Amino acid sequence: MKARHEIQYSISELAALSGIKAHTIRIWEQRYGLLNPKRSDTQIRYYSDQDLKQLMNISLLNRKGVKISKIALLENTEMLQQVSEIEANDYTHSVVIDQLVKCMISFDEMQFEKTFNKAILQFGFQSVMLDIIYPYLEKIGLLWLTGNINPAQEHFICNLVRQKLIVAIDGIVSNYHANTKKLVLFLPAHELHELSLLFYCYYLKQQNHQIIYLGANLPNIDLQPIIDVYQPDVVMTALTSSLYIKNSKNLIEETAKKNPSILFKIAGTQAFQLSKSIYSNISCFTSLKDVLRFVP
Repeated sequence: MKARHEIQYSISELAALSGIKAHTIRIWEQRYGLLNPKRSDTQIRYYSDQDLKQLMNISLLNRKGVKISKIALLENTEMLQQVSEIEANDYTHSVVIDQLVKCMISFDEMQFEKTFNKAILQFGFQSVMLDIIYPYLEKIGLLWLTGNINPAQEHFICNLVRQKLIVAIDGIVSNYHANTKKLVLFLPAHELHELSLLFYCYYLKQQNHQIIYLGANLPNIDLQPIIDVYQPDVVMTALTSSLYIKNSKNLIEETAKKNPSILFKIAGTQAFQLSKSIYSNISCFTSLKDVLRFVP
């Protein structure tokens, strides 16, 4: 694992996080000297955390109409002051996402709290999750896949978001009624990323459904005994691991076959693997917002 100070970003990763095309970044470097990438022993250009923060500040100012030629003339303190003014007075989804990326880079939990809480006051919890947190996680997903993000950064952000979701779920007062459905939410063995599942739990509890939340990495052998005891109306899961998708797919199809009266709803990036299942009680969500149209 790379040490914290040794994390290196390629220009494509810088482009993915900043929203600035790689070609444009190169022009800004050559014409205005805005960034100073270093080179590895094999002469491959790379960028540091500080370069990433700098580019995100430049990107924000540019999106707000400041010409790049004027940005290039700003002292660092002037740039930071203008960025702070925009972040304070023009609180859009993209601004919040940029702030969260900076919090991740710096492991700044206090700033994360301030940013997240301010966003909730302005947009509401559900909108923050749908329009800010999940696009943000997608934005940094490239770095998780390539390994050029410190795993500690991933755990840092995901655990902070997880805490927020759990607090929000705990704050819901259930009011069951005649149409209340019973749902089991779980992730199969080796599926560890439960943020989407926690959001489903939050959303469905808001609709006053009874949720049996089993969390991540449930041993496959334990699913059927739980169904036998609780007799749910719906079983929901989210599949993201391509490495273990065959085992997860077999588990869901075998369980659906044994329980034809129960609806199995599948979400996640690997859900399409079950979209053509021969079992009519299996269906898939096509997106996170598709979940919001789901009525158990």
